[in-house]
Amino acid sequence: MASPASSVSSEPSEPERDNGLDRIERLITDLVRMAPAADAAIVGELVEHLHRVDAPFAQLARSIAEVIGRVAAREVDPGIALPPLAMACATLIDGVRGALTQRELEAARYEIDTLLPLPPSALPAPAVTAPDVPLSSLRIRRL
Repeated sequence: MASPASSVSSEPSEPERDNGLDRIERLITDLVRMAPAADAAIVGELVEHLHRVDAPFAQLARSIAEVIGRVAAREVDPGIALPPLAMACATLIDGVRGALTQRELEAARYEIDTLLPLPPSALPAPAVTAPDVPLSSLRIRRL
């Protein structure tokens, strides 16, 4: 006879998974509504729910979580990032529920990854000292 502990599954049940997906949807909606402010508790809970998403959807969920963290840290402009993040969350939820293909999920992940800031350049921008041609030497050319 199997012990009760061994019969418990580590997989979330369907209602638990749907509750987590519904919660993701509510939290991203709250972030969009309160923009440009970002409540740390909402951000933390949203990122936590996103990190619970399993494969094959985990990569998109992690990309969303990373950009949300950067929005909260003011590294990415919320006015630019939040609308695509909300769409990506809707895409993620539809994908988990079986309404989308892997190709559509990958397209959403690519869009979210393009919101990440570029790494700082290894070379500093050249200093502007003086123009090559002084303004006083320019003449109007009559044709």
